[in-house]
Amino acid sequence: GAMDQVQLIKRKDSGRYEIVPIEDPLSFEKGFYAVIRACQLLAQKNDGLILVGLAGPSGAGKTIFTEKILNFMPSIAIINMDNYNDGTRVIDGNFDDPRLTDYDTLLDNIHGLRDGKPVQVPIYDFKSSSRIGYRTLEVPSSRIVILEGIYALSEKLRPLLDLRVSVTGGVHFDLVKRVLRDIQRAGQEPEEIIHQISETVYPMYKAFIEPDLKTAQIKILNKFNPFSGFQNPTYILKSSKAVTPEQMKAALSEDFKERTEETYDIYLLPPGEDPEACQSYLRMRNRDGKYNLMFEEWVTDRPFIISPRITFEVSVRLLGGLMALGYTIATILKRKSHIFDDDKVIVKTDWLEQLNRTYVQVQGKDRTFVKNVADQLGLEGSYVPHTYIEQIQLER
Repeated sequence: GAMDQVQLIKRKDSGRYEIVPIEDPLSFEKGFYAVIRACQLLAQKNDGLILVGLAGPSGAGKTIFTEKILNFMPSIAIINMDNYNDGTRVIDGNFDDPRLTDYDTLLDNIHGLRDGKPVQVPIYDFKSSSRIGYRTLEVPSSRIVILEGIYALSEKLRPLLDLRVSVTGGVHFDLVKRVLRDIQRAGQEPEEIIHQISETVYPMYKAFIEPDLKTAQIKILNKFNPFSGFQNPTYILKSSKAVTPEQMKAALSEDFKERTEETYDIYLLPPGEDPEACQSYLRMRNRDGKYNLMFEEWVTDRPFIISPRITFEVSVRLLGGLMALGYTIATILKRKSHIFDDDKVIVKTDWLEQLNRTYVQVQGKDRTFVKNVADQLGLEGSYVPHTYIEQIQLER
């Protein structure tokens, strides 16, 4: 298991021990045990302070990871590099700029702890973007200090570290979490945030963070899913069986509304993903000239497709920003829909241009109700438990 993978080797330069790099990325859970095991082994073999660098892009789950370790080993200390920000150096609101870190104070603090002395760690306030004071940090009884931050594995710090750990998130989950966090933190519009990410955060990540993360001895891939917090899913049953508008009307309550619409869905493949196997496209929807960006995770609970999603209204120029982030257009799906809607359930037919085929869909928030309406339409036994993009992948 993860425990056996953790092995020590003596360093050439200092005679201290370090961890033999583990080639493959570990899951959040396995990574957690590997880091704990590594800390224990290093503390047995090395004298003095054991300094662990934990780095990764913003939103990847570094903080959750360190908190989990702290719960397990309360005798460690954590230094969050955000507290060494120097707000006077912020240019164009770019808080991920590596030049923001006050390395003088940070290195001073690390050397103090290595000499066994208590140090004064700065306290940074995000609201005012300024340093508001200091706290005293003693050398912890375990002698283990975790340095956590985007640049915790930077060249300036690497020579001082006994263990290098990286935490990265799933592909665009980093993007979604970042967007959600900034909406809450700064009250910005999603569009502004995504632009800021495509114009500053991501290029910074590519240029400055990613190369550092490659030096980690333990690499953790956090598949945490930001959608799991969305407890308001839509249940969908779909079928390629032919159903007439009369049958559809008959299955609904008296006060249904009827409409037709045309939709273009631009499916964007995240950077580095395999188009054959991708489960998490980003979708940009164009309807009546209005664009929405949809982050989706599909869950199949046969015969249902369950769709939790987060949607932001955006302008078409965002497409350029996403392409700059390395997203590529996988396909553009065009469909014409005839929709009947009575507040409790939506019944509609979709004609898909790519497949030259019509599907019927029943959608709603109440699973049992959706099932009953679909039964009434005689769809039992004919369900297609795939999203349209999956259907196209299957038929290629």
